[in-house]
Amino acid sequence: MARRIVEQHVRALDQAADEAGRKLTSPATVLAAACGLLGHRQRYFGATGEHFSVQEYDGIQVIDALDERLLRNLRVLLHGYAERARKKVDSKAAEFLSQKLTPRAKEMPQYPVGYMIYFWMVTAIQGFDALLDQGSAFERPELETAMIHHLLGILDKYLVTREKPVTRHFSDVAREYSVVMRLKCSCGAEKFEVKLQALCQTPAGEPYDRLDLQCKECGGQRSITFDLPHFKDMYQV
Repeated sequence: MARRIVEQHVRALDQAADEAGRKLTSPATVLAAACGLLGHRQRYFGATGEHFSVQEYDGIQVIDALDERLLRNLRVLLHGYAERARKKVDSKAAEFLSQKLTPRAKEMPQYPVGYMIYFWMVTAIQGFDALLDQGSAFERPELETAMIHHLLGILDKYLVTREKPVTRHFSDVAREYSVVMRLKCSCGAEKFEVKLQALCQTPAGEPYDRLDLQCKECGGQRSITFDLPHFKDMYQV
């Protein structure tokens, strides 16, 4: 079921991004398309919740996979328009947005997880809308063009940790602990502690991590596993 949900919503995200990409005529339409694509998270979050708890391992795995697909599609959308339009970014407008919008988001960790970037993007867009309502010394098109590049900067910082050899492995490992942080025990507590992290191998020789957990509230124990598809990067440095 988890794989079916991922496949279904990956298709929907890809189709939505492809359709939106054909209708971009101005910075304003790009930002509107970005908002529309970000809105898809509510759909797959709800669909996942119909079958899994989004505070349980399977549900979190589905959401994380779809969050990454959403962000990758969003990056393609914004980058594609920026490359085609080749609009010069006003450096002062870019600096203005950086000063006004960055403080609205928490400091990005070294290896962020998709949901963190999603909420950072939403926070930035909400802050941008507020700036437009307040007015500024910049023309609206100047700010909109700068905003596209501001969002691209956020996405690029995330995706480099998911695509660059070695860092993508450490990104996978960092996500393991974000999953633990979001897990909910059957007793109702959200306080798991990692008691042991072990590097293991499947019978076919594929590496994976096993985390042995203990609930800080009731003492209940469980183990979860994570594939390590980029572990081999460690030997290519």
